[in-house]
Amino acid sequence: MKLFPFWPSVEPGRRFLYFLLTAMVLGAMALSFYGFFKGQDLVFPLEKQAELFPAEAHLSPSSPLLTPLRVEVNAYLVTERYVIGDMQLPLWATWAYFVGLVVALTFFWTLASTLKRMPYYGAVLLGMLWLSTFNLDLLDIFSQTSNLLLLVALVVLGGGSFLFQAFWTQVSFLLRFLFFGVLLVLLSGALFYFSPLPAELTALHVVNYSTLASFVASLLFMVLVAYENLHGLLWFNTQAQQPQRRFGLVQFVLISVLYLGNLLLLYLRQTGMLDFDFTGLDALLVFLCSALVGLWGLKQRQGQYLRFFRFETEAAPLYLVLALLTFLNLGYAFLLANDPLVQAYRSSVILTHLAYGVAFFIYVLVNFGPLIKQKLRVYKVVYDPRQLPYFTVYLMGTVLVVVMLLRSNYAAYLQHQAGYYNYLGDLYRQTEDSPLLAEQFYNEASIQSRNNQRSSFSLADLYRLGGSRTLEMNRLQEALERKPSPEGYLRLASLFTSSSDLFDHLRILQEGVKRFPEHAPLLNNLGLLYGTTSFADSAGHYLDAALAQSKEPEVIQANQLSFLASHGFAQQAKEFAQKYEAGTYGPLLTNRVAIALALGAPAPANLPALPTDSTLSTQMFAQYYNRQLLSGTKQDSTATFSQLNSLLRQEENQAFLDDLTLIKSLLLQQGTASPPQPAMAKTTLEFLATNSGGAAGYYYDILGQWMLQSKLYPLAAEYFQKARQAGYRDAHLHAVVASALAGNFSQAQQITFSTTNFPEPWQQKAAMQVAIATQLTPVQAVSAPDSLKVRFLELHAAALPLAQVEEIANTITTPALAPVAALPLVERYLQEGNVTTAQNLLRIHFPESFPKNLLKSQANVLQAELWRQTGNWQELQAQITKLYFAAPDAGVPLYYQALLAQRNKNPKAATNLYNQLLRRAPGSEEGHLAAADFFVNLKQPMRAYNLLLEGIGYNPASVVLRKAYVKVALAQGLRDYALQGLEQLEPLVSPQEYATFKQEIEPQLKASEALQQEWQ
Repeated sequence: MKLFPFWPSVEPGRRFLYFLLTAMVLGAMALSFYGFFKGQDLVFPLEKQAELFPAEAHLSPSSPLLTPLRVEVNAYLVTERYVIGDMQLPLWATWAYFVGLVVALTFFWTLASTLKRMPYYGAVLLGMLWLSTFNLDLLDIFSQTSNLLLLVALVVLGGGSFLFQAFWTQVSFLLRFLFFGVLLVLLSGALFYFSPLPAELTALHVVNYSTLASFVASLLFMVLVAYENLHGLLWFNTQAQQPQRRFGLVQFVLISVLYLGNLLLLYLRQTGMLDFDFTGLDALLVFLCSALVGLWGLKQRQGQYLRFFRFETEAAPLYLVLALLTFLNLGYAFLLANDPLVQAYRSSVILTHLAYGVAFFIYVLVNFGPLIKQKLRVYKVVYDPRQLPYFTVYLMGTVLVVVMLLRSNYAAYLQHQAGYYNYLGDLYRQTEDSPLLAEQFYNEASIQSRNNQRSSFSLADLYRLGGSRTLEMNRLQEALERKPSPEGYLRLASLFTSSSDLFDHLRILQEGVKRFPEHAPLLNNLGLLYGTTSFADSAGHYLDAALAQSKEPEVIQANQLSFLASHGFAQQAKEFAQKYEAGTYGPLLTNRVAIALALGAPAPANLPALPTDSTLSTQMFAQYYNRQLLSGTKQDSTATFSQLNSLLRQEENQAFLDDLTLIKSLLLQQGTASPPQPAMAKTTLEFLATNSGGAAGYYYDILGQWMLQSKLYPLAAEYFQKARQAGYRDAHLHAVVASALAGNFSQAQQITFSTTNFPEPWQQKAAMQVAIATQLTPVQAVSAPDSLKVRFLELHAAALPLAQVEEIANTITTPALAPVAALPLVERYLQEGNVTTAQNLLRIHFPESFPKNLLKSQANVLQAELWRQTGNWQELQAQITKLYFAAPDAGVPLYYQALLAQRNKNPKAATNLYNQLLRRAPGSEEGHLAAADFFVNLKQPMRAYNLLLEGIGYNPASVVLRKAYVKVALAQGLRDYALQGLEQLEPLVSPQEYATFKQEIEPQLKASEALQQEWQ
């Protein structure tokens, strides 16, 4: 407070209002700083556009007939390109401006009411002109030609101020402020209430039109502080208490010339007289310094205006009001990226500070040069001239301003006009259904200022919304010719997205990178674009360069992983995934999971919780999809399927509907998120295949592989045939394998020898080997290669004499194939009742150290059956839960546990286990037979009937299931269903077997016929 000794005598109410006004000014400054750094991104946001690239991942691998099969799914990689989003107007900035404007008006009319008569009349005139710039009549509240609303405002505010100025002179400053504050709040409320526009657009109208008056106020403020930096330098040179610590004339002249020289170079560069990049002090930084020094300078020269204003009661608050309007207007220009208006401020600062600075410099040298040379404290008497009057500063400065303005071809005026038209374009863009007037204002703004990016980008955005690609392209190219910018190159490049535009796309991005070699988004986009070509080294180079420059390194890291994985650099992709393991960015984690799925890299640890949004973006979908594929992830089944169903119901997720449905079926099949539910998985995937159009073959192929793994070979062959008919070429080989295992050798051979469009040569070779194995005789098989012997045994062992099976199996010398060949041989031993040899063979080929894989699982299935056949129930009960069973055989332990519970006379446990078994393995023939028998004995024959019917649905060629079904149907009096079952059984068995079975059920048939006659 030493600078302002009057402060203690100021009344408390006025002090509070001064604090409020100062806080508003500082807030406006803070808004300007924020807009300086963030304004461009607020209006034209730099966004990341996600794109998906499928990487092939393999699930449920198996090798029936030594043929590698696996369910192929997409693990999605994410890349993100930088794009400039649609134009956004930060309406919160409009509201902030509106509030600041109301506060400034309140202070202005409050101050006006305290002025002396002549200054009062001048202030009222200025206030009326200020209100007229709001163009309230254009709101069409009464009519477009009616100024009634303006007149009401002028009468209320002007009349109120006159009452205070002429009659209520003793009313305190605080009460006056509250009076005008209430008036303005009421007027604002009425304006919003009666306006036909929404409140935010009404505020936008008032604010955007009021910027004209605010800029005039800014010019007045600039003139007021134009030479205050030199005044401050004078104080700095001469303020020390001891003369020896003060600076002399040379130092003052030198520092002043440097300061004025900086402004002169800025002016010469602006007018084009000097064509070079000058990075001196920014004009706005110069202005900020002068504004901060200006209040002190205003106090120092109060003798010049004391007859009109007192510093503490009128001059200081008026200064703060002008400062508030200036920084509010400047901050708003920054926040709305209105670059011509910002440039108008820079130009005006240069003009005023250079012109009045030179005038003040001459004034100081003429009046006080000798005193400065003597190192006297000149700053104390700088406004008490002896030779050159003080008014000459403003006279000379004004003349210089006019000369420089003319010499610059009215640059500051035209820049302001361009900025003002931009605001009007923004207003009518929001308020017009068809923004023709907005387009006209933007075009006019573009004409007024050549280097006007805002107008060009706004027009380009209008054309984009209107679907005028050519007009948008022309506007952006014109903007780049005028003033190249990274944002312009990004926007123009985003228009060339088709493959036919590749070279134009490359050219634009290359030109952008050449002009802005350190702009990470341009480098990133160019790297990704090269990634779509054969120039992989260029893609890697630009992505590396983008990573070195980026403020968002994890975005580029995610793109690198996607590029490496999608271009076959498997080892590098794994290494980079490990290198970036600390990253937590969504796409980066998504790509690491995709690489783990597709390439076998370690899965990321400690993955964050999945988002719970019901609407998926591209990136969120890839993250969700990959995470569901990742095995070993602990999930809550209820929450998982609840979220999946919610996602499937959302119309916004229709683009991902097929993939989400596939995920649901995979989760149901694999039991990742709940106990496996193969029946529901099958139903879900069948629905998807029926309704998916061109992708039906792919889904039918997956269904076929599921059935193949469950040893439902005829059903698998049926699905593979549907996949082939739908055009899915991978199904050719799968159909050959399934047909051969189903015993339909002719079908397998026909597919092999008639198909010419196998997708890979190895698939045709594998199909040929299977077909040859179906044609071999036992004698030929003995001398065939080991791989053919194994296939032959898997296909024929069940029907050949045991001696021939042993002969062929014993000639296999390949160690890796011996366990495979042992399985059909052990199965034959069990059929023949030779359990000792079967046990020995299992012990030899499948020791404890044998790896846990599908072969080990199949061996354990035979081991459990061996214990059952030998009646070793105790061993079976002790070991069944300890044996390893792969997913296709997961129903086996439930089957034997159910038998054990049934044998131990525990019907409740047996019921529960049979229910689990048939949910887990709905295609198990043995399970359905055993369960049907159990429920018949439990006096639940209809339950047995339904189970057998379900089993036939999975095993339509099963003779034992159909026989059991006919018997149960007859027992329940369902004669028609039984006869229908007999008809379906007849083509599946030999005439002799059919006659034998019919003779077996003859008593039941007669009994049911007699019962039917009685009912009739």
